[in-house]
Amino acid sequence: MDPTTLLASIFNYVLPLLPAKWAADVASLGLVIAGACAIAARHWPKPKDGSKWMWLYDLVNTVGQNKGHATNATDTNPKN
Repeated sequence: MDPTTLLASIFNYVLPLLPAKWAADVASLGLVIAGACAIAARHWPKPKDGSKWMWLYDLVNTVGQNKGHATNATDTNPKN
């Protein structure tokens, strides 16, 4: 399952359980986090293989939906 479908499924389950004001805040916060991760992914060069920061790099690229689109470094799944 791709991250977008998973995130949509989570939102579809959680948002109806929240009051409308909280749901709007949660959705807005999710957009801000995804946008911040996209910006960070654009400017963060890929760590060397075996680095302790690789898990965070992969997480930021996944949340920012930058997998396979990084222009600043060789991505973890390069397309040849």
